[in-house]
Amino acid sequence: MPFQLSNLFGKKVLLITHSGCDIDSLSSTAAIYFSLAKKSRITIGIPDHMNLTAAQLAKSLSIPFTINPKLDSFDAVVCLDFNELGMLGSLKEQFQKFKGEKYLIDHHRKGKETLAPAKNSISNPKAISTTEIIYDLLKKTNLKIPKKAYLCIATGIISDSASFMVADHSTFLIMGEVMKKANTPYSSILSLFSVEKDFSEKVACLKAAKRCRIFRSAESIIVTADIGAFESSAASVLVRVGADVALCGYSDKGQVRISGRVNNFWMRKNGFDLARDVFLRLESFFEGKGGGHPGAAGFNGVGDSVEAHLQKCAELTHEFIMKKSGLASQMKEYD
Repeated sequence: MPFQLSNLFGKKVLLITHSGCDIDSLSSTAAIYFSLAKKSRITIGIPDHMNLTAAQLAKSLSIPFTINPKLDSFDAVVCLDFNELGMLGSLKEQFQKFKGEKYLIDHHRKGKETLAPAKNSISNPKAISTTEIIYDLLKKTNLKIPKKAYLCIATGIISDSASFMVADHSTFLIMGEVMKKANTPYSSILSLFSVEKDFSEKVACLKAAKRCRIFRSAESIIVTADIGAFESSAASVLVRVGADVALCGYSDKGQVRISGRVNNFWMRKNGFDLARDVFLRLESFFEGKGGGHPGAAGFNGVGDSVEAHLQKCAELTHEFIMKKSGLASQMKEYD
């Protein structure tokens, strides 16, 4: 029998996000928490930390959570919005030793690792967000879905679709249903997780624009930047000001982290997948793990400098463009 949320009824359940919990990950756990509160003893667990927008959503909807909970006190653990052990951060070892039931609900491309048995897993890479999968599961439980759960589903969809820039018709249909059930206007839903960029984030984005290296590949623009923090925000900014593919990263204490973003029009036109065509391939050249979505992905690895990683990312992107266009030209860097 396929996995159903009713499998969790009557159990002490830990709903666990990935480390650096974002909106979709938190919203997925919270939608289940609010809906199954009378059927199961549920705790939301977050490895290490959450980002600022997720923290704001938790505050707005009074979502309870525990940082780095002890897993051995639960009957079951449900992984939401990730499928790699490395995404569990400091809870990785506890999860590997956990003897209870393991479940997984995710919308990323299947990784090399297996976090839960196939019968306990639902993975749909075609879903824009994990909350879309949660919505379908909740409807099948025949439980009354509370308003807060609908709001969580809406915020997850908005966040992972980049405000519908990568949405398809099914996403709009789900969003229409959810907004109607929540009886809440779009602007009010946005306010649940909106935060003003702090001073440091603004500076990081401006530094990325100042420091970036600009490459031309045929008629496409690839940009890389070595910055100290807020790499995903910086990459998004560089796409907004003209890059087709933006790759920002940093190295700290032997660890390398890179985030990439893609112009959505360019991505659809060329059939480009940042996770598949760049970050997963990067694993063949450097120690670390890559993954994510076609238009937003990342890489966590090892190294004292990020420059070689960023250069290889640009080269892999150029390689894709040359193969797609049938051309054979050099990647040119602008001064």
